[in-house]
Amino acid sequence: MKKFKYTIIVLLIGIVFSSCQEETKDIEIYNLPVYKHLYLVGDATPAGWDINNPVPMIVNPDNEFEFTWEGALTPGQFKIPVSIGNWSADFFMPVADGEKDLSKTTCKLIKGGNPDQKWVITDDTKGNYKLTVNIENLESPTIKFELK
Repeated sequence: MKKFKYTIIVLLIGIVFSSCQEETKDIEIYNLPVYKHLYLVGDATPAGWDINNPVPMIVNPDNEFEFTWEGALTPGQFKIPVSIGNWSADFFMPVADGEKDLSKTTCKLIKGGNPDQKWVITDDTKGNYKLTVNIENLESPTIKFELK
């Protein structure tokens, strides 16, 4: 019986190794976004601080890593969650808390939403904006504020 088991094992090993060929094959690598949705939440946005009903950003159909939103930002604060209904989710936030300089294009991914950092819209910066967030490089995502 032992001899039979060893024979089976040797045959299986032979089959596995014979199926491996020295021929190289091209492997296609797909870079897919980790997050499929981004939202805006905060008193500077139409959603206010309602995490159950944040303002959705639109995915660029030509670039799944790019999200946009157009609308009015009013004096207050906001941040960008990746899901609905969870304050402990991941968020895209400014590099420094209380960021008022909307010409800065860097932001960061904060896992679990802590530390809590927000952009600040003032009376001087309120208005209609087009926001564009690019998350292709999660180590250094970008945000662009265009006053409309």
